[in-house]
Amino acid sequence: MSFFKTLSYRMKMIFFPSFRKSEKFLTNIDDQNHSIDDKNGDFYRLAVVQYEHQNFKSSKDFHAKILSIVKEAKSNYAKIVLFPAGMNMELYSVTEDALSDSQLSKISEECLKIFSNVAYTEKIILSYADLFRGKRSFHLLDQNGKSIEEKIFTVEDVKISFIDYDSDDVDLILNPSLMKKWVSDYESFAHAWLYSQQKNVFSAEAYMVGDHFVGQSGIYAPLEATDALNGILKQAQSKSLGELLIEKIDFSKIKALKVQKNDEYDRLFANKK
Repeated sequence: MSFFKTLSYRMKMIFFPSFRKSEKFLTNIDDQNHSIDDKNGDFYRLAVVQYEHQNFKSSKDFHAKILSIVKEAKSNYAKIVLFPAGMNMELYSVTEDALSDSQLSKISEECLKIFSNVAYTEKIILSYADLFRGKRSFHLLDQNGKSIEEKIFTVEDVKISFIDYDSDDVDLILNPSLMKKWVSDYESFAHAWLYSQQKNVFSAEAYMVGDHFVGQSGIYAPLEATDALNGILKQAQSKSLGELLIEKIDFSKIKALKVQKNDEYDRLFANKK
């Protein structure tokens, strides 16, 4: 690091304490070779945000934070950016119990407006979920900032779902643990990992961390679709710090695996006759 860069960095650390917090946000990417081929064929870059809770004083500051994360993901060729549940809580000035239903609704609307604007300006697909008095409200936004209402949606021949639908027709499931009843083991990544093993699909799990939130975000696959045969494509290094996970997914492996397992089942049933 040059003298002037070092001096600039130290001045930021001294005079801008918030800069120190942003330094905790790691970018965990599969490799540094970003060729044009990443945007073609069966390879597909997915970004998962392990988001560090911090409560913003203004929606403008929150917008800037979301925009900076998305820009980082986009610079690494991500086509979808998955945020965790509870992003609306970043705009709470007091506890949820102190807010009326109408106030909570306005906050959720403001949060949606921010994500819609970022999706539109950056031309990228974004997803997240609100938490509203224990209930979840899922949001999936296309490159025009419009809500995607379909149970299964397709992006460049890749079928993606936010809910437990017919797994035979899905390549990637987003936040599968949110499909279950809210439980105390929020920090567990087992939901997504097990889901990938049971359904033979890729899955991605994003968690909010910091304060009383603990989690470990990740991108998972069937055992046979990972080089280490452990079902983990990418996993956050920390359970308490913000991190951006980016992984290049090869959907051809899922297609080949499903064909292979279907053939095995056919042979198994044929032998039983």
